[in-house]
Amino acid sequence: MSAPEPMDPHDLVHAFADGELSQEEAEQFREHLATCEACQEELDDILQLQALGNRLGVEEAREAPRDVAAPVQQPVASAPPRAFRPAWSRRKWVAAAALSGSLAAILVLVAVRSGPSNVRDDSTLLALAPTRSMEARLSWSGASAHRPYGVLRSGDERPRELVPLQVLAKLEAQGDLQGLAVGHLLRGEREQAADYLQRAPASPDVDSDKAVVAMTKGELESALVLLDGVLEKHPRHPQALWNRALVLRELGLDALAAEAFDTVVSLGEPGWAEEARERALVLRRQLEGRRGAWDSAQQAGRALALQGTAFPEDVARAVPGTARNWLNIALWTAPSAERVRELLPLARVLDARYGGDTVVASVERVAGLDFARRAPFAARFREVLEGTFDSASLEPLVKELSGSRDQDILLGVLPLAGGLPAHIDVYEQVARALGDSWLTLNAERERALAEYGKGDLAGAEARLLRAVAACEVAKADYRCGQLEHLLAHIYKDEHRLVEAREHALAGLGWARQTQEWTLQADLLLVLGDMARFRNAFALTRAYLGEQALRDRGCAADRHVHESLASLHVFALRPQAAREELEKAPVCDVPFFLNGAFVLADLARLDPKPGDVEKVREGLAKLDAAGWLRPGEKVMATHIQGRAVIGSDRAEGQRLLGQAIVSGELLGAADPVAAKARAYSYSSLILDAGSTGDWARALSLFAQEARVPAPERCSLGVEVHDERTLTAARGPTGELLGHQDASRRSPDFDVASLVPASVIAALKPCEHVSVFARYPVHGQAGLLPPDIAWSYHTGTQAQAPKVSAPRPLVVYDVDAPASLNLPRLRSWELSGGPSPRRVELTGAAATPSRLLAELAQATEVEIHAHGLVNLGVSDASLLVMAPEAGGRYALTAGQVRQQKLRGAPVVLLGACQAARTAPYLHAPWSLPVAFAEAGARAVIASPIDIPDAEAGPFFARVMERIRAGSTASLALRDERLRVLSTQPDSWVKTVVVFE
Repeated sequence: MSAPEPMDPHDLVHAFADGELSQEEAEQFREHLATCEACQEELDDILQLQALGNRLGVEEAREAPRDVAAPVQQPVASAPPRAFRPAWSRRKWVAAAALSGSLAAILVLVAVRSGPSNVRDDSTLLALAPTRSMEARLSWSGASAHRPYGVLRSGDERPRELVPLQVLAKLEAQGDLQGLAVGHLLRGEREQAADYLQRAPASPDVDSDKAVVAMTKGELESALVLLDGVLEKHPRHPQALWNRALVLRELGLDALAAEAFDTVVSLGEPGWAEEARERALVLRRQLEGRRGAWDSAQQAGRALALQGTAFPEDVARAVPGTARNWLNIALWTAPSAERVRELLPLARVLDARYGGDTVVASVERVAGLDFARRAPFAARFREVLEGTFDSASLEPLVKELSGSRDQDILLGVLPLAGGLPAHIDVYEQVARALGDSWLTLNAERERALAEYGKGDLAGAEARLLRAVAACEVAKADYRCGQLEHLLAHIYKDEHRLVEAREHALAGLGWARQTQEWTLQADLLLVLGDMARFRNAFALTRAYLGEQALRDRGCAADRHVHESLASLHVFALRPQAAREELEKAPVCDVPFFLNGAFVLADLARLDPKPGDVEKVREGLAKLDAAGWLRPGEKVMATHIQGRAVIGSDRAEGQRLLGQAIVSGELLGAADPVAAKARAYSYSSLILDAGSTGDWARALSLFAQEARVPAPERCSLGVEVHDERTLTAARGPTGELLGHQDASRRSPDFDVASLVPASVIAALKPCEHVSVFARYPVHGQAGLLPPDIAWSYHTGTQAQAPKVSAPRPLVVYDVDAPASLNLPRLRSWELSGGPSPRRVELTGAAATPSRLLAELAQATEVEIHAHGLVNLGVSDASLLVMAPEAGGRYALTAGQVRQQKLRGAPVVLLGACQAARTAPYLHAPWSLPVAFAEAGARAVIASPIDIPDAEAGPFFARVMERIRAGSTASLALRDERLRVLSTQPDSWVKTVVVFE
């Protein structure tokens, strides 16, 4: 009798799932299963059906009568014969078209053992295939083992693995929320994963896995914050270290990512250490290649200009912007027509890169000039390049060259010999006469730099925006990067951080594309500063840490240390701030403005002998060196006053008052001066509080807001570093207040800021006007719900005298489908029928239509989704229907630019509509923007609000206002009505701005 033929492995799926294979057979089948997508599909179906059957069985058991006898189980003498399953019973799908390449890593076995449902069963292990589909490391023990990373290159779908539902059911029964989240994440179901992780008990492992979910969503900053939080308490957490390296790499911070992988290597984990070492080597090799290419281009360019050595064509193709600049310099130093013609091969390479024949035409034009006249001028420029030029001869040289056929040499002489911005008109005329966009774009940049230096930021911005558009048309990549860099600087100074980030990232993209190493470093500094301005510690450390690893120049290194020191001051870690400041090298000046600011605060927080004198002397040297623009001079005055006031009150008050006056003179057009004005008011208010002068403190609050000093029922609140101040006037004008310096963390509980004694004194007031400094402004819960109060936003708009009101209502908005937002319930319009009411609904409720209708409205209700998206707006935004171009967001910046002639009451029935941007110098939010545009009152909440309850509540508030009540009284009365039956209702979070 012949031996039976071995069974086709495809026929063993059911037997494997039922546990009918021997150990040896099961092992062989697992090897087959790892590479057979058809069997993987079939096994998943089987396990899902088994899981469903198990659940149904549990339900049936729950419903069965308890007195029914269980069937008697017969002993099993031997294993039953294997059931025959014909080959045609298998599913014969071709998996390659339906599955992503990441399905090569399949969960192929779940070993489970019964146990208490509320206890994690460590035998619920995932037997994983040889490779993993996700780069990130998972902390849950069932999926934390090392497998080499390997996916197919189709990239059709996000990485996912085939996790049977039976596994998820088992984990759910065990109450293992983290394991359940990991299972969903491996299946590509990140929203479910995020939900389970949110419900899982807090731990470093859970936070690391939360970061992985954030990474899959592209939320790199959120992931970095989570991972930095884990590593602050557990510096050697393996998964957090690995995942942080991945986040840094995705942010383009390759040097820092390589360093992070080095730390993983030091842990010595099998598999992970080797992979981390390889990744670090690859990142460094790429970095060194890019840095080496730029260095080679600089060396080749100098040799080209000074010795006439041919510029290597491969280097020109790798770093085309630098090559183009050096070719121009070589044209200006060339002593003869022959030397100029030697530039033609390089010119052809560059024309091939940028298109057209501009570079070749420039070379041929110069080669045709009279070098008997030109050569002496070229020799003078060579002196400029070599640093031997006598600056006293600059003016005669400018006169000689201006208007001549050799005037193009001025484009090299003026910027390198310090002739700009004094001769910016000449520079621009010469560039335009040559008609080369590479040169005219640089002229626009130099003109914008001159405007920026004079404090004309608006003029520089407008010029640069035009130049950026022209640059993209001209495909002048290197110039585009330079223009974006300066534009980002301007927006950063104006604290327009969303726009600053947009242009900085655009510039960084150009700089990376052209391998401009120093421009990349400059843009990393800008990005780090922007992150610091919005208190994004993790991102600041990342950008500045990358800069520190890339650029060892003195000024850049000092800037990094000063910025990190300022973060420590904000976090109230003065000793760490001083240590960071002491690491900074001494450059041409002792410190920059940021370092002076830090030292002025340390003179109060962690005083050392000589701190105040160092601030004074360093600021004087900065000013003498000519490093301070007009607004920065005002800031220097503030910093000096800030440092001095603790030891010499009269001098400190004088300097801070001078900064306020100077800031007023420069006006809002100079944002640095505006910040100095705001910071000076803060210092003076806290100084008044330190002596218990509550009248002066309240007067300063009002003075800053440009309104008369309050006489009754008013409250001022300031929270700055370690100090907290409250100053108030009661219903009869009595003064009271409190100040202390006990804070040890930047976080605070807004409900505990106002002492009970102050609250008791304010309770008889019919309304309390609150002057809140910028960390507090807009937050809910500052005063109890039984007090009618509102945030003061400046000069109050008066209700218009109109014969017929013009209400504007926005509801049932068609939000963009790409946002996946649920449709809000339809709103019942309050106020009854009105022929003058304007209703914006559906696809018509676009941002531009809403902005147009706001101008004449006397009452505004906006019922829409609210979002916080720092890629679109620093404050919260309202989701409108998309325009033809796709724009859907109504932002605070857009609202502020409007003129609301009807002085409306504005009700923002949207989630997080009162969310305030984290600025330290000015309150910024949608309600503030509406108030600045002319609204006489704005009602909003800084938290998520329930759709079903929000409509009726806001409708009743508006009815009270129409009946003659003020916004704060209407809100207070309706809030108390709701709280009488629902004490924990969300209505406590609604805030009025007036």
